[in-house]
Amino acid sequence: MNDLASKPAVAAGRRVPSRLIFFFGALAALGPLSVDAYLPAMPSIARDLGVGIVQMNHTLSVFLFGYAIGQFFGGAFSDQIGRKRVGYAGLGLYIVTSFAIPLVTTIEQMLALRFLQALGGGFSTVICMASVRDIYPVEELGRRFATVTLIILVAPLVAPVIGASLLPLGWQTIFFLKAAYATLLVAIYAARVPETRHGAWEHLSVRSIFAQCAAVVSRRVDGRRVPIRFALAMALASSVLMTFVTNAAFIYMEYFELSAAQFPLLFGMSVVGLMSMNLFSMRHLRTDNAPKFFRRGLLTQLTAGLYLLLVVAAGAASLWTVVPAIILMLSMLGLVGPSGSAQYMAFFEQLAGSASSVHTTLMFSLGAVLGAAAGVFYDGTLLPVTAVMALASLAANAIAWSLPRRAVHAATRAR
Repeated sequence: MNDLASKPAVAAGRRVPSRLIFFFGALAALGPLSVDAYLPAMPSIARDLGVGIVQMNHTLSVFLFGYAIGQFFGGAFSDQIGRKRVGYAGLGLYIVTSFAIPLVTTIEQMLALRFLQALGGGFSTVICMASVRDIYPVEELGRRFATVTLIILVAPLVAPVIGASLLPLGWQTIFFLKAAYATLLVAIYAARVPETRHGAWEHLSVRSIFAQCAAVVSRRVDGRRVPIRFALAMALASSVLMTFVTNAAFIYMEYFELSAAQFPLLFGMSVVGLMSMNLFSMRHLRTDNAPKFFRRGLLTQLTAGLYLLLVVAAGAASLWTVVPAIILMLSMLGLVGPSGSAQYMAFFEQLAGSASSVHTTLMFSLGAVLGAAAGVFYDGTLLPVTAVMALASLAANAIAWSLPRRAVHAATRAR
């Protein structure tokens, strides 16, 4: 794996064009756009395909599984052959499948195409975190990841509104819009964005992928596997968000009986909260306070999750009692994500793509499993969903508190 010793194309010490961070944020936003834009249309699609809302939720779980697989292979491949080759391949597959999905006539066809679309999306977006690691010094990573995340969050804020607006023209138009967005990204990527890590086709090796990811998982600090614990804790915390998104149409449109026009307003409140905390991280996150942000964000998420579970179990669920707790749980990812990513990615330089693969594969795999689990235990109430969210947050906190403090601070100093 000689390619792993190659240097990033954007050399250290050179001024990094400010547009790069915005492009990588826009590229990473392809993921939430793929999920959130069609949430208001799910009841309509279900009627057209002759299925129930729970079966439609499977199209979200399948997407998350495919996205995880795409991210797993895409990040490691980008360490071998370069970031842009992987990005182009993923965007190409995404565009083709986005044009094909409007032609489906059965839920099985939609599930298959959503899986393929997710593979392309995973390939093209996993390179974002790795590219940021390529071009910025370790001490800037927390703020840079927060900036990327803030840009990403524009998608779930506006995507449901766009989806609801396009719905009168037919749900198919939502997927045509996704194809157009991906096409625009390809054009910008080709014309304006340099390669941040060169590679060569002869370095392509599927076998090496597993060796690279195994190296990430087995990385030790003071004899303990500390880096992978960051990845696991962040993945579990993020699965709270994915469980909510997978079941958002049920929670707001079926349980609370909101309309397709009202749905984006409630959904957007959580996104605004998450954006606010990311903005806070952009301004205040430093290498010395990253561990504190990480732990406090997780603890606050757990507190809100336990409150939400108690409210639902007591039969006191209403928009006034449920929505604020959901907003707080999801908002805390604005602290946990940037601070956790900065510490985790600081352990890796030559294997940045593989490290990104491991993290995002865990995140989307767990999100898919937990989101589907809430559907398996579906009983017409909010109890399964809130229980899964609370348990995921509890597990994230348990892992985070197992991190030795000395190792946590060592992550911020790693080069």
